[in-house]
Amino acid sequence: MRTRPNIDQLILDIHAAPLDPARWKQVVDAMRCTLNADRAFIFSVPTYREEDFWHVGSEMDPTTSIEYAQEFAPEDVWMLEVKRRKAETGMISTGEELIPRAVFLRSRFFNEFLARHDIDRFLNVLLRDPPGRGAPVPASFSFYRGLGHSAFGDQERALLARVTPHLVLALDTFWRTRDLSLQNALLSRTLDAVTAPLFLIDRLGRIVFANRAAETELRTGERLRSINGRLTPSPDLRDPRGCVEALRRLRDGRGGTAALTVGTSARRVMLSTAPLSETTNPGSWGGPLGLVWLTPAHLTSGPTSLIADLFGLTAAEDRLLKSLAAGTSLSETAKTLRVSIHTARTQLKSIQQKTGWHTQSELSRTVQQLGAIDPGTPKMSPSFKDNGNASR
Repeated sequence: MRTRPNIDQLILDIHAAPLDPARWKQVVDAMRCTLNADRAFIFSVPTYREEDFWHVGSEMDPTTSIEYAQEFAPEDVWMLEVKRRKAETGMISTGEELIPRAVFLRSRFFNEFLARHDIDRFLNVLLRDPPGRGAPVPASFSFYRGLGHSAFGDQERALLARVTPHLVLALDTFWRTRDLSLQNALLSRTLDAVTAPLFLIDRLGRIVFANRAAETELRTGERLRSINGRLTPSPDLRDPRGCVEALRRLRDGRGGTAALTVGTSARRVMLSTAPLSETTNPGSWGGPLGLVWLTPAHLTSGPTSLIADLFGLTAAEDRLLKSLAAGTSLSETAKTLRVSIHTARTQLKSIQQKTGWHTQSELSRTVQQLGAIDPGTPKMSPSFKDNGNASR
């Protein structure tokens, strides 16, 4: 005899699943036992791309799922009826409610698929609204009983209804967490491609991300250091006041630049800052507050020059970038720069490989966005230039 799990513990496990994907299998197994089902299957598709399909089964033969997807999904009289109705999140239905029993037993879906796999009874709950009547179901949890078993009754429906709000919330949290993880991984790869030292800091000045060049900068400690996790100027700087002021103003929501010179050296670099939020209330920000990056002091102002230095573009690639960012076609740019179209394509491919952009529209959009936050190159005196709010 099956032992039904404690419902309160089951709800706790459901809410733990988004942050520990291995828990989903425990949840599906527990739900199957709770509803006295022989099999259970949860699936979700955040978009209608096949690679995003996610599912977890309990006592489900993988070959059954493959056969269903390849041949019998269009014959699924249960889910076809769910799609035909005005379905919404939380809707619970049984096979008997969806289609008359006699019609179901005559269907090809039952006789050629379900009966062979000892599946007869069905209970389902929708975990997300379909985009419209007749549209594919984006998320559901289904339970099955074998041949000769009784239909799911009111008790099972009540138990499923009790945990459904928790399942809906947990599934939404799961996808949000997964999307955020993918975005963070993409962001890390992009920022690591930047050849200049680049930091993300929070509103307390703590470093939340440093690309490879920034990690090297911290190891040398020549211009910037990490003290208790906070980004601070090196004591080796000739005049650290500009750097201190730039970081302080960033915490107030304003971008700026400061010239950094080490000791008696004539080599100078520019420290630039830009907030990542349009708000001017630092207390309302969560996560990273702003960007901090270092560039050679000889750079001319402008977002394309910033991009060229951050991603290590050559002078020829920088010239091509300026022209394309202005909306000029590649062929027109080649004529203006007096290079062959083959050379222009080679340079564009190199820019795409270095920056991660794939289209000219992405390139132009990024240049426009950087133009809104790029502080430009200040005059060398005074050592600090305040640019006010970055959205200005």
